[in-house]
Amino acid sequence: MARKTKAEAALTRHRIVESARQVFSRAGVTNTSLEEVAQEAGVTRGAVYWHFRDKADLFRAVRADTGTLLRLGPPGSGDALRRLETTLLEAVRRLRGEAAARQTYEVMLWKCEYVDELAPVRTELMKAGEAFATELRELYAQAAAQGLTERGLDPRLAALETLCLYAGMVKLWLADTGGELLRPQVEAMIRHHVASRRRRDPVAPPATARPRRKP
Repeated sequence: MARKTKAEAALTRHRIVESARQVFSRAGVTNTSLEEVAQEAGVTRGAVYWHFRDKADLFRAVRADTGTLLRLGPPGSGDALRRLETTLLEAVRRLRGEAAARQTYEVMLWKCEYVDELAPVRTELMKAGEAFATELRELYAQAAAQGLTERGLDPRLAALETLCLYAGMVKLWLADTGGELLRPQVEAMIRHHVASRRRRDPVAPPATARPRRKP
């Protein structure tokens, strides 16, 4: 019986999160009350508070349910710039094909004011951006070690430029519902951005010197 109760609680929590996504998308986060979320989910207001402390906690759950749009993945021995291009293209694919991801990012970027109880969420988002910038910096450093980038490319600045491109790209893509500005060109823009990082005459990374054998 206890196992069934836990399963039912998990289903209720999931229904509340999905309902919050829908209501946030329609009315915006600031204009939405937890009572409205409860009505959408078909539960009591007390049930919402049983699972979530406040609106900010519920908003975090909506974000977590969608997951991170962009995942660079662990570094490997392959072409680092190709990994970057593939990752950015995959983010666009998710926006096109996953309604929940599209809704969540519309709420995050266009329908939420990060003030009052949601002010800490803004700090969390900035920390996530800093973490992604660190991953990008490491990727560009790897690309440089592979001889793929122009000499003198600063991995830190390159990472910040790509972060800004990504953040602006997602926000404009979501706004361009009529496909009049960005959506038809977004894949080409990503490829152009990554290609601009690539050295025109790539060279192999320096080989590690082997110790001489004693005669």
